[in-house]
Amino acid sequence: MTFEHKIIVGLEEIKAVIFRCNSCGASTAIGPDEFVSIPKQCPNEHAWTTESPTTSIDPVSARFLRSVRELRKPIYEKLGFRVLLEFDQPKP
Repeated sequence: MTFEHKIIVGLEEIKAVIFRCNSCGASTAIGPDEFVSIPKQCPNEHAWTTESPTTSIDPVSARFLRSVRELRKPIYEKLGFRVLLEFDQPKP
């Protein structure tokens, strides 16, 4: 018998957006209502770039994070639906 465990959260339940450095593993957490832009470096001063050879991630991720901030506002509670995110339960 197979059991699946899912985690479903509403945007209002998001406490922080975390940026974790690929070089050293240090993290920077920003509350979704305080998000302005992607940090330029980690807490240990490793430079982060949002450019790739083919695209810039900064505008895409910034729009996503600003959308999360906006959709958390009380005015959106009157839409008749909620935006929920579903995740698989983390594997041990």
